[in-house]
Amino acid sequence: MRRAALVALLASAVALPGLLLPGAALAEDAPVDPAGLPASFPVVGSGYGHAVGMSQWGAYGMAKAGYDAASIVTHYYSGTAVTAVPDDMDIRVNLLYQAASASVRGEAQEPGGGAVEVTVGAIVVIGSAADEFRFAPVGPDIAVQRVVGGVVSDVGTGPTATIRWAGTRTPGSASGPATLLNVVGPGSALSSSGHRYRYGYVEVLPVSTSKGMRLNVVNSVRVHEEYLYGISEVSSSWPAAAMQAQVLAARSYALSKVGRGVRQACSCHLDDGGGPYYDQTFTGWIKASSAKGGRWLEAVNATHAAPNAGLAILYDGKPISAFYSASNGGASQSSKDVWGGVLPYATSVPDPWSLHEDNPNRTWTVNVSQAQMAQAFGVGAVVRVDVTERFVSGAIRRVQATAADGSVITKTGNQFQGALRLKSSFITSISGNVGAPLPAPAPAPAPAPAPAPAPAPAPTPAPAPAPDPTQGITQRTVSLLSPTAVTVGDNARYKVVGLVRPAKAGLKAWRQVLVDGQWKTKQVTRTTAKGRYRFVVADPGKAGSVKTYRVLVVKKGVVVGVSPEFTVTVT
Repeated sequence: MRRAALVALLASAVALPGLLLPGAALAEDAPVDPAGLPASFPVVGSGYGHAVGMSQWGAYGMAKAGYDAASIVTHYYSGTAVTAVPDDMDIRVNLLYQAASASVRGEAQEPGGGAVEVTVGAIVVIGSAADEFRFAPVGPDIAVQRVVGGVVSDVGTGPTATIRWAGTRTPGSASGPATLLNVVGPGSALSSSGHRYRYGYVEVLPVSTSKGMRLNVVNSVRVHEEYLYGISEVSSSWPAAAMQAQVLAARSYALSKVGRGVRQACSCHLDDGGGPYYDQTFTGWIKASSAKGGRWLEAVNATHAAPNAGLAILYDGKPISAFYSASNGGASQSSKDVWGGVLPYATSVPDPWSLHEDNPNRTWTVNVSQAQMAQAFGVGAVVRVDVTERFVSGAIRRVQATAADGSVITKTGNQFQGALRLKSSFITSISGNVGAPLPAPAPAPAPAPAPAPAPAPAPTPAPAPAPDPTQGITQRTVSLLSPTAVTVGDNARYKVVGLVRPAKAGLKAWRQVLVDGQWKTKQVTRTTAKGRYRFVVADPGKAGSVKTYRVLVVKKGVVVGVSPEFTVTVT
């Protein structure tokens, strides 16, 4: 038989069931019998999260091995130093993002507490623990209602609303013992747990969205302790050094966000972890009041360097965006490999501590069904999947699938992880195949012993103490009588008015604006005999800008008081 005839016969035999000659083989690109397709693909991996920067379980493992907090964070963030920096500024934390409505209620933390002050426009009302206040957008403004014993009454309407409560730094006229503010959005009940805030004040601001006017609810709190007390990223039962490392990372991340200014979409520097920016998890009072919450407060306090300064992670003299995640597969990922942007302090470093035996995600297996895998690669059916390339960390860089029709499809590691919603991109094997070789695991070195103390120098006479410039100068309370959130046109004039207590004529008041994390003085005036100060602002800035301001009061070159921060939005 001629070769051409034989090929034709074999081809027809393949095409017609039952006519395949004995011993004849299928062509390599022939469709695979569906009965021979894998029903599932066991994917074995490790870690949880993006793996850039510090791994929280790695910090846990390092703390268990005897490392202190500074050693932990400087291991994960290359080329950084732990340094004390000012952190007594307020940070704006979004609690409700573009919500259709909001409700608040004061709750007594101590007997007799529960007082709240609600300001909308020029209207100020005082409520008790028996009162609920409701907020809803009405056109470009906010309408406020008060509910007492089921009876609803209108409070008023204004461009913004501010809530203060007893026991805070700026309670307004809400006097009395310590109080918690309960804040909920649509679909949540005030009677449910969580969403209670002990510090700062809350603003309700209208925001225009594609769905119409909505509300942003923002908690302004001091970074130093009020914000950090509410961070709920690791268990309060963890070793002290691991918790302190988390505080250092959280403070650094927050300070980097303050330096970048207010985000217009959320009226905030960062969200509470449930918003669109996936920032740090801020749960407010529930963290401090939970089991062993006191240990978390101790961890925060241990990182304080002064009443107005805390330890932070700095690179080139600035607080870093200290990214972190739960754990990895034995090495951290570089920011370039995950997101494409280069951060010099976010490189890949060995992290054997992340694989600590207590870590529930040190290894995991997901059985991906045939349908799920086929959908992930956009084909009808998949024969096999292989890891073809890895990053230096061991995380997958490229994954290749062979389809039932013989075609080959390649996805990036991020695409593969996202399509299958895997916990991390550290994939050890797929259907038992390792694919591209895994890097050799790094051993966990023991912490270096502390250097022997240098011999004490011979005592020298103590110099005479320098005169204290603050001696005899009274610290003062600086309040705002004008709103803490102002919306003006780009050609409009507006006033900033406030009081200084104890009152004194002639004190210098400086109106300052926050620019790139630094306060710059824009105007100077003096207080009246009644302690009143007043600024008239003729140039609010360009349309679309949102700026943060404060007022400092100075006597003999010494700052004796500072106002709450306030924002000006130019339309």
